[in-house]
Amino acid sequence: MKTLATLLTASALTLGVTCAQAAEIKIAMNSVDDPANSGEATFAHGFADALEGTDFTVEIYPSETLGKEKERLDQVSSGLLEINLAAASTAYSVSPVLKGLTLPFFFDSNEQLDKIMSEDAMMEKASAPLLDLGVRFAGINFIGTPMGIHNAKKPISTVADMADLRFRALNPEQLNLMEALGSNGTVIAWAEVANAIQTGVADGYFNPPSSAIRGGHTGFLTNYTPADLFPSTRAIMVSDDWYSSLSEEEQGQIDAALEAGLEANRAWLAEWTTEIAERQEELGVTITPLAEGERDKMIEMAAPLWETQVSAEDFQLWTDAKAAAE
Repeated sequence: MKTLATLLTASALTLGVTCAQAAEIKIAMNSVDDPANSGEATFAHGFADALEGTDFTVEIYPSETLGKEKERLDQVSSGLLEINLAAASTAYSVSPVLKGLTLPFFFDSNEQLDKIMSEDAMMEKASAPLLDLGVRFAGINFIGTPMGIHNAKKPISTVADMADLRFRALNPEQLNLMEALGSNGTVIAWAEVANAIQTGVADGYFNPPSSAIRGGHTGFLTNYTPADLFPSTRAIMVSDDWYSSLSEEEQGQIDAALEAGLEANRAWLAEWTTEIAERQEELGVTITPLAEGERDKMIEMAAPLWETQVSAEDFQLWTDAKAAAE
C-alpha cells in the first residue's frame, strides 16, 4: 500500500518531469551544427548560452532533422517547434513583403539591411501575416557575406561568362535573376545539389561562401565570384502559442536570449567577412572579382525585377525604409 508521502513524492516527480518538458526549447535549422562556419549555429548557441541558469534547456536540431522548410513552418505554427531558422523564401511564402530581402543589388550592405529591418513599419508589415499563422517573426539572421556566384567550370569576371552555364536555383525569384543576367537555372532541392552539380545537371549556384564550405562543396565548386547579389539571410520564427504561454518573466528571458543570439551572429559575421577569402583559397577555390563595370551591367539587367518581385506598395515600403537607413 502506498503511503501519502510516497504519493506526494510521485506527484512531485511527475510535476518535475512535466515542467522540465515544458521548459525545453527546440531550435531547428537547415545548417550543420558548426558555429565556426555557420551563422545559423552561431545564433543557436548564442541563444542557448544566454539561457544558462534559467529553467529553460535548449536542444539544437541541425541539418533539417526536424523536417524540410514547409514541415518546420507547420511545426512552429502548431506550437510543436519553438524556434526555427527558416529560409527567407519560407517566410515570404506567408508574408510577401519579405520577398524584398532578396531584391538583387538593392542593398548597399548587411548593416543597411539591419537598419531597414529595425524600422517599425517594416517589422509590423512583415510580422502581421505570420502572426495570423501563429508565428512570431523575430528578425533576420545572417548566414554569411552577400550572395556570390559559385561554379564548377570556369572563372567568371563578366556577365558574358555566365551565358553558357546553368545554375541551381532555390526558388522562382533566383531563377528569374539568373535569366535576367543572361544565364539559365533550374530549381533543385538543397539535399540534391551536390549530386546535381557533379553529374552536370547544374554547373553551380548563387550562395554565400559559407554554404559551399559547410556543405562540403568546395571540392567541385572551385570558382567563386563575389558579386554581392543580395544579403544571405534566414528568418527567425518563434511559435506564438508557445511564447504566449510563458510568464512575463520568461518572455523577458526569451527576448534577451534572442537578442544575444543576434549579437553572436553579427559578431561571427564581422570576423567571417575578414577571413572568408583566405578560407576559400585554403580549400582550393579560385576567387575571381568582377571586371570593372560588370557589376553595374548586372545591376542594370536585374533592376527591372525589383517591381515585379514585390508589389508596388511593398516596394515603396522598402524604398522608404532604405532611404531612412542612409
